Amino acid sequence: MRVFLGAGSAILWAMLAQPVFAQASSTATPANDAASTADGNAIIVTAQRREQALQDVSAAITAIGTDRLVEAQVNNLSDLQTIVPSVNFGNDFNQAKIFIRGVGANTSTTGNATGVALHVDGAVVSRAEAQLTSLFDLARVEVLRGPQGTLYGRNATGGSINLITAKPTRTFEGYGRVTFGNYSNLITEAAISGPITEGIAFRIAGKTEDRDGFGTNPVTGNDVDDLNRRMLRGHLQFDLGTAAQLLLTGEYFRQDDHSGAVHYLAASFPNVARLAPLGVGGYATRPRDLASEVDVGTDTESYSFTGTLNVDISDTLSLTNIANYRKFDTSLFQDLDLSGVINSLQTTGQATTVQERRIDSEQYSNELQLNYSVDFLDLIVGGFYFHERQRPIDNVGLSRRNGMASNIPLLRAAGIDLAEAYALCGYSPDDVTGGSTVIAPKRVCTRSNLGTDAYAVFGQANIGLGLLSPALESLTLKLGGRYSHEKIDSANPSIVIAGGGRGPVIRYTTEGTFRERSFSDFTPEVGLEWRAMPDLLVYYTYAEGFKAGSGENSAGSTTIVDPETIQNHELGIKATLANGFAINLAAYTYDLQGLQLNKTISGGPTGYQTIFQNAAETTAKGFELDLFGRLTPEFRISAAVAYTDAKFQDYLTLDPLNPVNILTPGTPAYNPVTNPNPTAFGAPGGGDIQLAGNQLRNTPRWAWNFHAEHDFDLAGGVLTAMGDVSYKSRTYFTEFEREIESTAAYAMVDASLNWAAGDDGIRLQAWVRNLTNVDRVGSTFALATGRLLGATYLPPRTYGVTVGYSF
Repeated sequence: MRVFLGAGSAILWAMLAQPVFAQASSTATPANDAASTADGNAIIVTAQRREQALQDVSAAITAIGTDRLVEAQVNNLSDLQTIVPSVNFGNDFNQAKIFIRGVGANTSTTGNATGVALHVDGAVVSRAEAQLTSLFDLARVEVLRGPQGTLYGRNATGGSINLITAKPTRTFEGYGRVTFGNYSNLITEAAISGPITEGIAFRIAGKTEDRDGFGTNPVTGNDVDDLNRRMLRGHLQFDLGTAAQLLLTGEYFRQDDHSGAVHYLAASFPNVARLAPLGVGGYATRPRDLASEVDVGTDTESYSFTGTLNVDISDTLSLTNIANYRKFDTSLFQDLDLSGVINSLQTTGQATTVQERRIDSEQYSNELQLNYSVDFLDLIVGGFYFHERQRPIDNVGLSRRNGMASNIPLLRAAGIDLAEAYALCGYSPDDVTGGSTVIAPKRVCTRSNLGTDAYAVFGQANIGLGLLSPALESLTLKLGGRYSHEKIDSANPSIVIAGGGRGPVIRYTTEGTFRERSFSDFTPEVGLEWRAMPDLLVYYTYAEGFKAGSGENSAGSTTIVDPETIQNHELGIKATLANGFAINLAAYTYDLQGLQLNKTISGGPTGYQTIFQNAAETTAKGFELDLFGRLTPEFRISAAVAYTDAKFQDYLTLDPLNPVNILTPGTPAYNPVTNPNPTAFGAPGGGDIQLAGNQLRNTPRWAWNFHAEHDFDLAGGVLTAMGDVSYKSRTYFTEFEREIESTAAYAMVDASLNWAAGDDGIRLQAWVRNLTNVDRVGSTFALATGRLLGATYLPPRTYGVTVGYSF
């Protein structure tokens, strides 16, 4: 089933999951655009792998169209959270943390997969780091809430976010936009589309993002959290006769800036002398600044090729196949003590903490799909293949820049081959610094090798029960299922110089750390739709989801955790009222077993240890209310409310902020009897504690948003005034429900004025985001190496103007 690149397989490599709907993509309207139904135009989505009106889909979906994305200045996934309140976004270690209904990315090691899937034109984007790329030239974004175990399968236990790009058109059209804003913000975006010759059309789009940092590094004077991004996408669409289309897509992304690192928040063990942070005296005084002897930075390059083949075999049967290849490389540099103090055994007696994380990932996917549709039956059956090989490298410590003596004699005394040591660290012994001095290998070098091979077969049928009796013609039965099989392998060869670089040297080999596990599961879906009235749909769905176990990139680790499984019940109502005003309500409850969670704890040979484990059971219940439409021809609104009560039912785990659990020796020697718990955070006693009843990570109990817009005739065009208010209640970033590892409730306000001469021509926009300059943490992370808590922050107030022209 695996597809290989080559001339002989070009047609097969041009295939996977979602049909090419060039015309539908250009005319589809956004769910949060209140005009979408007022003019009689249905909101078209492809969330169920075929074109459907949003109000006909028996699932909780939010669809956001082109205009709404542009007017809300949505440039990345994180920007969506003010529009879709049931979704929460964060990031740390340059990884996207996407959560829906309490399910998402609960780890910060690159081996683990996400709990919310991201797809671009039907092709999955596996790496959480790769999900941080920018959004541009999109027809719409579809957010599917709840497990998508049948049609999407792997790693969609929480839901799926689908990016639908704008496709080639049969007439020449295009646009260009330039945005200027504070922090020297400069964004350019342009696209051109049209026919090349009869039966061949193209589309080319590109975007650049440049911005000064929200903070600075007081040691070097350089920016922190700035942006420097470049991206390009090209489509070629071929009409293969009257019944087939082939779409070839290439995409490129490049980033090189000082973003992605965490900032100093607090000491992990206040008042515990033996566990004092390693950077005391060198922290930045302003939260958005980050002091460090080395500039933090993210260096990313990614490219992707996708081929989609659509064939209408008959009036009732069609074939769709999408194949994708994605190459992703990124490096993150940061000092884990988050301080300008230059640690070394010679000067401070502390180990150096400069980290470099590199990720080299290749993935292939292919999905073949058959769609059959007659009066009483819509049927989809298909097969899926996915392969990924990633080779992350994690290095910590020891460089000549901080005055540390070479560790080469230690390695030689331990019988370590220097070529092997350099290879594990990801560089050559010919690499030099200061002109001619060979760089010594780091004190921790881990070069992991992580692989995934996944296969699945799936099917879903919507059966009109009117086939059995006219009395049942308002009822539709939904039956679906997916069988998944995944093979996971993991190896973490490492060289560790324990004692912070003093020794001894510990070596973990590939053979000694290699592990392999296989997982299989069947995820059914059963639902009933009742079309009570032409504009009223009531539905119930039972669905399961499956996320296979995975390994981690950690020195010497042999862990491959068990899978996650979820069982979800959902009851929904979709109503379209007078003048196209729509109200949608979904209520749900789920049980999830084996939630995969990651944390680090201080101590051990490397100075930090990872804990990657499964929580026994979590549950959730909640509801989501969406409404949108026109109140008058000029006045449109949309709003959404999400309530989520997601908590642990059973989870025994170690608290990384309890000093009783930290075995690192110190002076004076630690005595749990005379000094049992002198910290502000850890619970009394050591060992595992039961967290039943605690709230899940990154899941506010309440979240809502409200959007309003009004049109005014002005200067031969239309001026539209827009405003957004979004709210989230307190959000915890760990399972321990500590205030220090959370963000307080907040509301953000965005506003804009938009003037357009018409569908084509000049467009002007003046906008502001986070109008009241709310200052909130976006995520926290316990940095075991530096013995402190780090944080990332939501963007401050930003504002600017956008000038555009379309034709």
